[in-house]
Amino acid sequence: YRDHRDLHSSPTRRSSDLLWHHRLPSLSHPQPRPPPEASPPADLDLQAHWLRLGYVLIAILLVARWGYLASDRIELSEDEAYQWVWSKHLDLSYYSKPPMIAYTQFLGTALWGDTGFGVRFFSPLIGATVSLLMLHFFARNAQARLGFWLLGMASTTPLLAVGSTLMTIDPLSVLFWTAALVAGWQATHQDRLAPWIWCGLWLGLGLLSKYVALFQWLSFALFFILWPPARQQLRRPGPYVALGVNLLFLLPILIWNIQHDWIGLTHLSERGGLDRAWQPTLRYFAEFIGAEIGLLNPVYFLGLLAALIGILKQTERKPLSLYLFSMGAPLLLLCLLFSLRSRVHPNWIAPAVIPLLALTVIYWTDRFRQGATFVRPWFATGIALGAIAVFLLHETDNVRSLTGLSLPAKWDPLRRVRGWESTARHVNRARDSLLAEGQPVFIIADHYGIAGLVSFYLPEAKRAVNSEPFVYCLAADRPKNQFHLWPG
Repeated sequence: YRDHRDLHSSPTRRSSDLLWHHRLPSLSHPQPRPPPEASPPADLDLQAHWLRLGYVLIAILLVARWGYLASDRIELSEDEAYQWVWSKHLDLSYYSKPPMIAYTQFLGTALWGDTGFGVRFFSPLIGATVSLLMLHFFARNAQARLGFWLLGMASTTPLLAVGSTLMTIDPLSVLFWTAALVAGWQATHQDRLAPWIWCGLWLGLGLLSKYVALFQWLSFALFFILWPPARQQLRRPGPYVALGVNLLFLLPILIWNIQHDWIGLTHLSERGGLDRAWQPTLRYFAEFIGAEIGLLNPVYFLGLLAALIGILKQTERKPLSLYLFSMGAPLLLLCLLFSLRSRVHPNWIAPAVIPLLALTVIYWTDRFRQGATFVRPWFATGIALGAIAVFLLHETDNVRSLTGLSLPAKWDPLRRVRGWESTARHVNRARDSLLAEGQPVFIIADHYGIAGLVSFYLPEAKRAVNSEPFVYCLAADRPKNQFHLWPG
């Protein structure tokens, strides 16, 4: 009882009362331990303890995710295969996305070959890097213990678990948004130019990953509004240098769009429903909220909303809480508002998830210290529920093993990453039978994702993808995907 009480109340507690390994006798040095005054400060010892636990958790998750990918239990998704084709035709930008995903897949397959593991190699590594960034961010600006529990929440959030497995644009977007968050906090608290240059660099790389990176400037603007001391930075060159560095990374995208009649901008307006009149509806709003409740973990989602409301109600606000609020709330709010006119995909808020979870950890830790005893069982419930969801998400056949019932196809999230290799074999058998007649044969898919998957899983098509491809996407009157822009 004494140790439990001291853990949460005594700011000058001894680390030997808190760390279990200090209670064990030393076999190599059996002499008595030095007196308290000769021991390192308790807070430093605890910081190192939680940092070590964080490193262990990050390493375990990284190795486990790489092992899962190497097992080939799932196949590529449509977007992954489609963007793998991009990586065989490197360019300044592409029809629907900036170029960073193509460069990343090019590097991954250069290291590990044109395999599923090669395509996805960097996704777990990006997840580990984001975890390290936030663990050290909390260790420097709050407590390493809170950083460790943030890692626990992130690893049991289905949306982030998927992002640490599949190699799409979202892991890259989350990585550079988080890196800009870390650099931006240093920049707003120091009278130095270097942090702002780093911030501009990460913002620029984020822009080359996903266009949503431009909205992070709204986050910085909101922080300047909410925390007056940060506004003094606006009288210094730092923010403007960061903006200039960021805009430099916009040049390749602009050049490519000029060369292609601004087709990227046209696609974005069509994707967001801006090419048609606004007809207010709650259908997409309810759809978006329902998807986020499931993908963010229902327990965390409720805690996150409560934290957002609670921060706004506080009379004395901490700068760190305001900063994390600013880094996540604007993007979430924009998606909520946009869902009143058009469909918003649940992954659009991915960059905001890490800062919002970090805010949730800080807010509910403060509530716990104020006597809110329900916080601990609430957190345990979220961890347990999220762990089960992530476990089943990686292998939905476990549902049948545990319950004897199979998931209906429309409810099985893995159906989109299964069956493509066998599909390619069936297509190849049909092609071989036509080739036997002595005529050239090519393949037309009715969707860009199917064209990418057949190109990847049909060995002969994979070898010919950047030389003489024979897998095509059905043509349209105007560009609807990257295939339309390539010769042939």
